[in-house]
Amino acid sequence: MRNISTAARRDLTLVVIVVLSIALGFSLAANFYRHTSAVAVAAPPKAATENWQDAFVVIAESMAPSVVHITSEKMVKRPSLPGFDDFFSWPFGPQRRSPDTEPQLTKATGSGVIVRADGYIMTNNHVVAGADRVIVKLIDGREFNGKVLRDPRTDLALVKIEAKDLLAAQFADSDKAKVGQWVAAIGNPFQLRNTVTVGVVSAIHKESDPENPLPYPESIQTDAAINFGNSGGPLVDLEGRILGINGAIYSASGGNVGIGFAIPSNTARDVMTQLIDKGKVVRGYLGLLPADLTPVLQDKLGSKTGALVESVDKGSPAEKGGIKVKDVVTSVDGKPVRSGSELRRVVQRIAPGAAVKVVLIRDKKQMTLTIKLGEAPSGEEESGTETGDKIGLSVQPLTPEIAKQLNIDESIKGVVVRKVEAGSAADRAGIRQDDVITEIDDDPVTSVASFSKATGKLKSGDTAIVVVQRGERSVIIEMRID
Repeated sequence: MRNISTAARRDLTLVVIVVLSIALGFSLAANFYRHTSAVAVAAPPKAATENWQDAFVVIAESMAPSVVHITSEKMVKRPSLPGFDDFFSWPFGPQRRSPDTEPQLTKATGSGVIVRADGYIMTNNHVVAGADRVIVKLIDGREFNGKVLRDPRTDLALVKIEAKDLLAAQFADSDKAKVGQWVAAIGNPFQLRNTVTVGVVSAIHKESDPENPLPYPESIQTDAAINFGNSGGPLVDLEGRILGINGAIYSASGGNVGIGFAIPSNTARDVMTQLIDKGKVVRGYLGLLPADLTPVLQDKLGSKTGALVESVDKGSPAEKGGIKVKDVVTSVDGKPVRSGSELRRVVQRIAPGAAVKVVLIRDKKQMTLTIKLGEAPSGEEESGTETGDKIGLSVQPLTPEIAKQLNIDESIKGVVVRKVEAGSAADRAGIRQDDVITEIDDDPVTSVASFSKATGKLKSGDTAIVVVQRGERSVIIEMRID
């Protein structure tokens, strides 16, 4: 018998496999074509194709009367540069500083969407914050001065104009948004009125964290092109309903790279309702920092679902009610809690002052506490970040992970500076991004809530003494408030 080398046997085996594969392919193909009448391989009906091709045409036409152009005017001693969150405000890129300290009129532009026929328009807080005058221009050319109601915590605002019978857009349910669904972003990029860009929902982010920082605590990510001037405009679904309010992008150059973020419509709708009814947004407040459970923690703490309590603010409703670090909250007021972000949402939607049942797991045993909720500060509290409009910076909680990254001793308590607005009181004082603020005017800053409380006491003309931790050094800074 003739011996076949190992290489020859391998080649022969490969030939056999190829021949069998080809034969199998012909067999499957023949069977497929014999049964084409039983499977969905036919082209879609012409009418359906035409409807699909016209979908965005219909959206553009129907939404045009509901999208507005917003101009914010302010007299300042020197122009400021836009930061990450509000870079849209300047239609033609960053403005240069002027050595002239005489008051100058500066303008910022953005977009908005009509949400009520009696003249309520939703936009971003950063489009209108600090403006001396807000001008709204409708698609028919009419212009109105607007009265502003703001919610810095969500970066949302309402502008009220004296107009009636406007065409208001409807809200979609953002909790039902799915990755991959088609969306359109509508606004005024570079002052190009009612521009429509198309993309999909790229991701649904429930929460920002140190490893995946987001401009908003909860965001809908999209690759629909968003640029300068789109801020405050709607992100809509194929039915022309508001799925989100466009607010920010990630970009090294300032131009669109296909990563944009919108504030979910359910958040926008709740903010709208409260601003109209109460003039402000009130939220329930526990006073703790929640996090998601990892598989290891699920096993060690005895709960497969829930929100882990990482820290508890001193004097907070959570501390007074008996919640401790390492507790796992599984429900609040009868509503299930499956993650840190869900705990925030559930608590924030409950009226301050309400006594609620909090079910938690401690030492692998279930227990129920009754806790009277407080009212969250007007800035960011449990959502993880706060915009200090008064001093011009944004902060977020100092977690062990962030402390390690910044070479901050784990014993240090404070908040991390996420962004400093150029030309602001904080910027002029020398506060930098990644500084950790530990004290403001003798008030300890141990959380975002205490930061909001401390900055809330500051008045125009005050000079605050701010203690920051910068790496291994403690720095004392004098900050004069405009």
